[in-house]
Amino acid sequence: MFQDIAPHRFSNVFFKDAIHPEDVLLCYNGNHVLLQPMGEGDYALPRACQLPQQAAMEAIYLFSVDKTRYFGFWHPHTVGDVPGLFWQSTQVLRTVKDPVTLFAGMEGWHLYRWFRVNRFCGHCGKPMELKGDERAVICPECGNVVYPRINPAIIVAVENQGKLLLARNASSPPGRYGLIAGFVEFGESLEDTVRREVREEVGLKVTDVQYYNSQPWPFSESLMLGFFARVEGDAQLHPDKKEIAEAKWVSPEELPPPVSRISIAQELMQEFKRRKMEE
Repeated sequence: MFQDIAPHRFSNVFFKDAIHPEDVLLCYNGNHVLLQPMGEGDYALPRACQLPQQAAMEAIYLFSVDKTRYFGFWHPHTVGDVPGLFWQSTQVLRTVKDPVTLFAGMEGWHLYRWFRVNRFCGHCGKPMELKGDERAVICPECGNVVYPRINPAIIVAVENQGKLLLARNASSPPGRYGLIAGFVEFGESLEDTVRREVREEVGLKVTDVQYYNSQPWPFSESLMLGFFARVEGDAQLHPDKKEIAEAKWVSPEELPPPVSRISIAQELMQEFKRRKMEE
């Protein structure tokens, strides 16, 4: 998965420091990120020395990977045209060859979106300020504190008689299948969410809900929690036609090859295949 960057080490310890020329400066504009082309469709993240000095001086520390420090902007900042750098969709990060570039680019985008929607206090409307002792923003007027948003969500590999449930989201193109997933609602345990999402989306009742693994997923500001579950009773599929356009049961041999290995969805599919091949 994309966060598995070992032997590199990620540190999200909070502190304040000035940016240096060789630090990475993460620049975003909506759903776009500023990147340096490296040839053959690959990209790198820009260093502070490649950007205008005024822009670099307004950056704040975000996190580090090994000894490389990553900075970004708290207030909106317009970075104009920079020689050798180009704005690309954040989806391009999925294709870069360097796993640290993928990881840092996605985590920086998570923080950028959090900053962008918390410039003003949701309680009294006053401008927010960066908190000095932790990664948070605070309202100087009413004291409201807001931390980076993380949405818990489940994703589940549902099994029945040696086959895996695959579903196509209504917004996905024909032929692109995945697993059942959804956000945790208030008052629910994670296991409750698994049972509700499967029932709502394809009309199945599941049992033996077992936790497998987790993954941060900055594209939806989520923490994805992966599960396995088995069908209880009738295995007839009834896609809701709202979120799920179609669903089917597939054997391990019929599983499509992974498009990439950055997501927990692909890991769950491959783990299902591995287990069945060993039985």
